[in-house]
Amino acid sequence: MTFHGDWLQLNFTVGRLGDPLKAALRVRRIPLAVVTDVRYDPPTGRRQGSLRLMLVPGTDPLRPLLKSPEPGPSGDPDTLVISHAHAVQAATFAEMLRARLAAAGPGVNADDAPWVESGVLPLEVSGSDGRVSFDGTTVVLWFGRLAAPEKKGASRRDLPLEAIADVRIDHPRFTGWLHFVLAGMSVAEPGNPKTDLNTLVLNADRSQSYAVLGAAVLAGAHRTGTRVHAELLASCRPAPPSSDDARQVRHDRQPPTRPRRNTSWAAPAPVGPTLAPADRPHSPSRKERRAAARATKDYAKALMVWEAEQRLLDKVVAAARRIGTASRGAAHGLFILKANETVLWTGQTSLVEPRRRPGHYSGGSSGVRVGIAKGVSVRVGASSRHYVPGPEVQTPVDRGSAMVTTQRVVFKGTHTSREWTFSKLLGVENATDGKSVLLPVSNRQKVSGLLLGQLAEEFAAFLALGLAVLEHGPSAVTAECTASTERHRRERPSPP
Repeated sequence: MTFHGDWLQLNFTVGRLGDPLKAALRVRRIPLAVVTDVRYDPPTGRRQGSLRLMLVPGTDPLRPLLKSPEPGPSGDPDTLVISHAHAVQAATFAEMLRARLAAAGPGVNADDAPWVESGVLPLEVSGSDGRVSFDGTTVVLWFGRLAAPEKKGASRRDLPLEAIADVRIDHPRFTGWLHFVLAGMSVAEPGNPKTDLNTLVLNADRSQSYAVLGAAVLAGAHRTGTRVHAELLASCRPAPPSSDDARQVRHDRQPPTRPRRNTSWAAPAPVGPTLAPADRPHSPSRKERRAAARATKDYAKALMVWEAEQRLLDKVVAAARRIGTASRGAAHGLFILKANETVLWTGQTSLVEPRRRPGHYSGGSSGVRVGIAKGVSVRVGASSRHYVPGPEVQTPVDRGSAMVTTQRVVFKGTHTSREWTFSKLLGVENATDGKSVLLPVSNRQKVSGLLLGQLAEEFAAFLALGLAVLEHGPSAVTAECTASTERHRRERPSPP
């Protein structure tokens, strides 16, 4: 969950065993104006916690379309499952969001509020008689060879976003349907889903991707606001042959004439001549849809990287602004600070130090074996075997807390404590695996360091901050960090 000023974004990255709905949803954008509260349930024991956003009723088009409007935390589109490793960050985020909501004052009602947007465009759903796609402006229905003859005659149907008034779903047990209600239609549900041209017959789908597509269509229609009456649109339904025509065809034994296909709904201009073919809405080809999907995927990856870098820069600037607030003897958790020392970063790490691996014997004997009695023999002669000691390898020896300050790096574990003072630091060596940092100092012969795992990049940034403060002073470093953060904020990736 990331905060973007006036709105929040939930990015769901679930694995193979994760919830199918969140895997199909991927991204959810929630305007801050429709958030009424945030509920944080911390993890306890073996049970995971949850962070849920409470929204203004009527502003989320997805939840009414779900099979279960109130699923559990793992399948709720407004809830993040929190592990023990992220409990502190989740609690901090919840407090920050509550403070922001309190400062914003009373929320808006559902009529005037923007709607929640779900999914990543373009979206496509397959059914038993065809498929439907939505690219942000047009809903396109394709009917395949298993469709009813009435749908086969239309083959394809384009519905502009301005023509859609509502989306109705009958959730499939074995089969169901997804129906688009056009503006001005008196009937909100299809009489026969197998023959209705505005309906796709669905197969069973645990991910409920059809609900995600329907919610995206409703959010786009709400954002557009304008409506085109259904009677003003050209009908795609082929006229059924009369009984007299059928008898005449059988009498003459002539093949029936296929009805003319009308494959698109072009919204007519309210006044003036009919639109020329070049002025009609363009329906993207399969190649264009793939290119758009690839561009959207690349944008999502670039945005995720940018957000991670921006969060780290914001933490560095906040730490730089705290420099000089500590005094002699001040306590920070398990550590006692020195004079004019400020804590920049703390985290759970492991201490690594060189340990020698087991050795082995090498060589052999050049003598001969002489039998003394039955089953008893001795070897006579010289032996050239010698012991080869094992190599020294950096090995985790203790687990505990590490701290980076403006003067040193400190580790305090269960059995061992280490200190690396900046004035005695000879360099910083990053391990080949990218998860360990070695810190050689002049007052110790053996090189030790920290095993950081996913915290390696964050630790390196705050270590560089501490060394820069020691060399250039806090004022210059704070100004430079602030300028770098602002430059990076202006380089936010643009959507495709």
